Amino acid sequence: MNSDLKGKLPDEQEQTAVKDPETLQFIDKLLVTIQQALEDKQADNVETIRVTGRTSLTDYFIVATARNSTHCKILSDAVEAAVMKKLNYQVRQVEGMESRKWIVLDYGDIIVHVMRQEDREFYNLEKLWQNSKTAK
Repeated sequence: MNSDLKGKLPDEQEQTAVKDPETLQFIDKLLVTIQQALEDKQADNVETIRVTGRTSLTDYFIVATARNSTHCKILSDAVEAAVMKKLNYQVRQVEGMESRKWIVLDYGDIIVHVMRQEDREFYNLEKLWQNSKTAK
């Protein structure tokens, strides 16, 4: 076993072994930027779920509730603008902008789900990933 990894928790080992410190620092900045943008535009019930090691898709899901379809677009636009302004990083893929019921922003290491309340209750992503750790 690598001596740098001794004494760390299993998920810390996994994350450290796969991502370099600079990448981990960027992910942390990206998380904070996204969470702040959602908070600034009054998203409801924002949850960050760490899924590292449970899926190869991403490391984190951020799920936020919008009051209506207009608010859904406002939230997703705010996230995109904040990430571009603060980190000069562009979203890889956006889905759901046409219907504005559930918008998904894919940043690679973080996938943001902005959903109307009824869609969030129906799909219940938190239950799907219930064994994952909730992150700050």
